[in-house]
Amino acid sequence: MAEHASIVRLTRFQPASGKRDELIRRLVDGAEGIRELEGCFGAQICTVRENPDVIVAISRWASQAAVDNFLRTTEAQRAEVAKLTATPPSVEHLISAT
Repeated sequence: MAEHASIVRLTRFQPASGKRDELIRRLVDGAEGIRELEGCFGAQICTVRENPDVIVAISRWASQAAVDNFLRTTEAQRAEVAKLTATPPSVEHLISAT
């Protein structure tokens, strides 16, 4: 596997009222399984210092194929997590320039 991730996926979540702790719990549990997927360099759940109500899931991937596999195999779990949010999660994919 390459030394560095070629794709970093950032997903921002705005918890629904009263659902922040449950959302964090579900995301942390999910990150444990994501770390085991082929092509995953790591996954972590963060809060945003400047906006503590926002939760961000960060995952690092070896390739687009690894991201595609993650999306395919976690579709049901991601739909369940989305039910704990006030708005649909926003997603960004950062592509390595080197």
